[in-house]
Amino acid sequence: MKLFILGGTGATGGLFIADALAAGHEVTAYVRNPQKLTPRTGLSVTAGDVLDPGAMAEAMRGADAAVSMLGLRSARPGGFSEGAQRAIVQAAQRSGTTRVLVMSAFGVGESRAKASRLARLMYDAGGKAIYADKAAGEKILTASGLGWTLAYPVLLTNKPRSSAFTVIDLAQLQHLPGLPRVPRADVAGFLLDAAASDSWSRRTAVLTTARPR
Repeated sequence: MKLFILGGTGATGGLFIADALAAGHEVTAYVRNPQKLTPRTGLSVTAGDVLDPGAMAEAMRGADAAVSMLGLRSARPGGFSEGAQRAIVQAAQRSGTTRVLVMSAFGVGESRAKASRLARLMYDAGGKAIYADKAAGEKILTASGLGWTLAYPVLLTNKPRSSAFTVIDLAQLQHLPGLPRVPRADVAGFLLDAAASDSWSRRTAVLTTARPR
């Protein structure tokens, strides 16, 4: 499988690339600074701007799936997440890549109402505008007609994979108590598995190690 990756220089992105290469997939990482990635067999690195859909489409051409693990950034008018998501959708449509997976965050959009009161306070303290920016970008993706998947991990950790890792369809989740956490390794593994399947197409997955109510 040929995979196009955004956010490959981040912590979760690095784990995803390692897993994908170990599984024998071909990976193209589209990054601002190629020097941050170590050359490896099966990995191609392309320098580019995530807000440039034309350049991104050229790099994405031929990919079976595009996976974005871009992190949260400070929101501003015409915020980064919304602009990046618009560019990703345009690039996918131009390149013919129909499968797009995005790592977002629990607390964005409809998931906020399903979080605990303590978690909602934490999300608000982290910046309402950032979460609103993410939600705006995701509306562009879900309205695109592409085979999208949104992954909503809870608080990320750098621990090894957990036997308690759980994937829940957001539409079926009623409430997620406390301040749950999930290893980045589990999130990367889910995204790789989901990219190879249509089982999570046009669905939002909550990734956690906590038991929902």
